[in-house]
Amino acid sequence: MARFRFKLRPVLRQREIVEREHQLRVASIERDRLSLEAELREIQRRIELEQQELNRLVQSGRVDPMLARQQGGTIASTQAHAQRLAVQLAGVYRRLEQARKMLAQVAMQRRSMELLRDQQAERWRREQNRAEDQAMDELVVLRAGRSEEHDQ
Repeated sequence: MARFRFKLRPVLRQREIVEREHQLRVASIERDRLSLEAELREIQRRIELEQQELNRLVQSGRVDPMLARQQGGTIASTQAHAQRLAVQLAGVYRRLEQARKMLAQVAMQRRSMELLRDQQAERWRREQNRAEDQAMDELVVLRAGRSEEHDQ
């Protein structure tokens, strides 16, 4: 029995490869995002701890100006680092959004090729069924003609 062969199979395969590459790109950017978010959370936790330490120093009543200045400098430095990470994170979000849009686009291209393949396969099956039906009809007519010849 004949088998359906999709002539554009290499094109479909190429689109699947391209889609997989885009999926990997999105996953890589997503890892970057998760890493930056975790680092930012850790820095925010450190800022809170440093702020609590500074508050404890101030509330103790005996403030060492050098220690308070050092503590304030540490907090300011950590906040600046957090701001830089936030800017980096915003860039990662933009890259992630773009990568997801591209992934959606290449997935749609792959899917359209799959739909074309499915339509062609269905058309091919209908033609095969029609050809089989015609062959069966022809056999029935031939058999009917032979039985009439034998009856006479």
